[in-house]
Amino acid sequence: MKNSKNHINSEPNLPPSGGIQGGTPPRLAEKLLLWFLKGELAEEVLGDLDEKFYSTAEKHSIRKAKRNYWFQVINYMRPFAFRKYKSNHSKSTAMFKHNLLISFRSFQRYKSTFLINLFGLATGLASALLIYLWVYDEVNTDRFNEKDSNRHVQVIHTYPTSGTYHTSINGSTPNPLFEELAKEMPEIDYSFPVAAHSEFRGVLSAGNRNIRAKYQFIGKGYFNAFPGNFLFGNKHQILTEKGEVAISEKLATTLFNSAEDAMGKLVDFKDEGYAGTYMVTGVFKATENNSANYDMLFSFELYRTEDMMQWYNSGVQAHLILKEGVDLDQLNAKLETYLSTIYDNWKDILYAQPYSERYLYGKYENGKPLPGRIQYVKLFSAIAIFVLVIACINYMNFSTANASRRIKEIGVKKAIGASRKALVYQYFGESVSMALLSLLLAIGIAMFLLPQFNSITGKELTFAFSGRFMMAILSITLLTGILSGVYPALMLSGFNPVVALKGKLKGTGGSIWLRKGLVIFQFAVSVILIVSVLVVYKQVEYIQTTNLGYDRDHIITFPKEGKLKTDFEPFLTALRNIPGVVNASQMSGNIPGDIAYSQGYKWEGMTDDDKSLRFYQIRGGYELIDLLGIELKDGRTFSREFPTDVDAIILNEAAVQMTQLENPVGQKFGNYNPRAKTKEVIGVVKNFHFQSLQEKVRPFFFSISDNGRKFIVKLKAGTERETIDKIESAYTSFNEGYPFEFRFLDDDYQAAYAAEQRVTALTKYFAGIAITISCLGLLALTAFSTQRRLKEIAIRKVLGSTSTAIARLLSQEFVVLVLLAILIALPISYYFMRNWLNSFAYRIELKPLYFILGGVLMMVVAWLTIASQTATSAKVNVTESLRSE
Repeated sequence: MKNSKNHINSEPNLPPSGGIQGGTPPRLAEKLLLWFLKGELAEEVLGDLDEKFYSTAEKHSIRKAKRNYWFQVINYMRPFAFRKYKSNHSKSTAMFKHNLLISFRSFQRYKSTFLINLFGLATGLASALLIYLWVYDEVNTDRFNEKDSNRHVQVIHTYPTSGTYHTSINGSTPNPLFEELAKEMPEIDYSFPVAAHSEFRGVLSAGNRNIRAKYQFIGKGYFNAFPGNFLFGNKHQILTEKGEVAISEKLATTLFNSAEDAMGKLVDFKDEGYAGTYMVTGVFKATENNSANYDMLFSFELYRTEDMMQWYNSGVQAHLILKEGVDLDQLNAKLETYLSTIYDNWKDILYAQPYSERYLYGKYENGKPLPGRIQYVKLFSAIAIFVLVIACINYMNFSTANASRRIKEIGVKKAIGASRKALVYQYFGESVSMALLSLLLAIGIAMFLLPQFNSITGKELTFAFSGRFMMAILSITLLTGILSGVYPALMLSGFNPVVALKGKLKGTGGSIWLRKGLVIFQFAVSVILIVSVLVVYKQVEYIQTTNLGYDRDHIITFPKEGKLKTDFEPFLTALRNIPGVVNASQMSGNIPGDIAYSQGYKWEGMTDDDKSLRFYQIRGGYELIDLLGIELKDGRTFSREFPTDVDAIILNEAAVQMTQLENPVGQKFGNYNPRAKTKEVIGVVKNFHFQSLQEKVRPFFFSISDNGRKFIVKLKAGTERETIDKIESAYTSFNEGYPFEFRFLDDDYQAAYAAEQRVTALTKYFAGIAITISCLGLLALTAFSTQRRLKEIAIRKVLGSTSTAIARLLSQEFVVLVLLAILIALPISYYFMRNWLNSFAYRIELKPLYFILGGVLMMVVAWLTIASQTATSAKVNVTESLRSE
């Protein structure tokens, strides 16, 4: 009997004499049969099938014969008929164990190389892990899995002021807006309000415990879009009555020892306008990825009054839930001019932004969102990638630099039949194994540094070894291992076996330039990071040292509440009598940043376009301007000797410029609100930065008011601790039941620039890591180059060259590489730093010194690295080098 191979190579079966023409058995079915059928059955089975095919075709039709043929082939797919394939599993396992053993022996034999590679990759991976934790937290902030969160948008309000536009996101929309939009625009499924303000803080009491807490008011539908991690109470049924309150788990535990014990209890709340007794109907757990932090929730109905819901009042955020499939661009086209349909002269702009984007895209220009925090997310993601790539390049350079040690191993393997594919797998296996070992060390490093990293970033990040996290870090690690091994695997496996057995190592021009190019890339990234650190540091230093126009040192603020809300003059008098108190007053707003604004003013010479211009304002006591050290330019400050000063204002220079008043002192400022009194300008102060330095100084005025929400006290330098203790004693005696909590004005100022300070710190650390790893890579390339030139070094020494001259010769090409990296990096760093500084209205100039200093610093570090290796190579033993052939 012929075997199946003979059958396949034979002529195809011919139809019997007189048979059907134009029809042959289906070849695909025949090939399928031969693929799975045992060889000893093949010829017999095929003969029977062919005979049956032609018989059926002659009696019936070709189509039926083919169907029958397929049926028979499929019918033979039974265990007894399958051919047995030899498994390569054992062979693959043996090869894997062999490669693992070779890798282990290589690591053991070349310990220094192994440790440097391990440290480099582990450092890069640890940096990537920490940045991954931070980036993951940032991009998931305000991204919820609630029912309607994917259709949730917030209306952003932009208004013209000082010839430009200013955008506010926290409650600047007119209060009735959320209701009216839901009625008039069919694209909106429903809407809900949120009233939240930084000054919404009151004291919650139970028994003898008094805790200051932050609160906000929410409307029906809030928990369809926002998370509600309620431990007790139903989030969709609470806050239906004005007398109900939901509190955080932390607050409940502090007041009642446990969250469960708080349910149904009555609590006393003290704050202007909302003081009273409330029943706790819900206890919630804080949501980690929610940027809106609060301790208490009240029903919006408690906030709603007839006067509050007029178009001229603001303070309520308008949240919209859109219907499925709504085009947001089309909706925004309708929203943009919506307010002009309410009042003809209302030129303010509305814009709906997905709530999930508000955290990362929190800057605006003419009402349109611009990258905010997302810039730093992209920046540090890029840093993580670059640090990892630098670590991978380091591994590549070390692997190729040490190739001569293993070149004979490669030659022997090739001589006995090892394929290039097998060698590629071996070196990929080594790099992946190294990456996995590095991962273990990296996790340890990252966990050790995490508390410090959290301190810098202001977060509470943790290593939650979830499936998503493990998949992410394993993917990063495998990618790192594969990327690290690509060049060594292809380069080492490509050696000619004859040359390899002779122990010669000759790189091609392309491979040499590739290694040099990788080093240039490493150092270019390092230079960019160095320049970035210098520029960011100088900008933050400028922020810290620039003249703000007011004094922020040795000044504290604390809430004005309780009895002191209305009867505060005796308390201020008592404060001024404390020896360490220089001055004391009261005010509204926060410096820098959270300052109220108003509009609707009229003055002599104004135009119709000026009606919508807005003035920022601080209402406070008579002593406030002197206490803050703000310089008077014209006129006078407030004085109790002038009773009419209660209806006076003091402008800043920006307000005078905007109103174009040549002689502002004595001018009258009326108001389109008939209930508002006319104000007289009694003075002009020089511009001061009551907002961040990222903002230009806007039109502003001071006015006298008893309705400030905080006290402000200037302390004598060097007596802060004892003076604050005395202030606390006075506060508790005048205002029993209210905790004394103070903040330094300078701390508030520092908090406004927390992001810039974090960027400075993080960039500094990662720049150091990049430089360290880059220098290791340069060390590897120097070692590789000098190894190839050992005979040249020996011959030069025989001919009389000194070790110093040889070291200088070997250093030249690497110095050129670093110089080239610096030349490439400087214009790139200039571009990035210029764009970053453009986000500040007040900023440093990009001086050439920053770039020169960055380049010189990198050159010095690189030269020291090169010198350490070339000096060692220049001392090579002449005899051994000449005999190494």
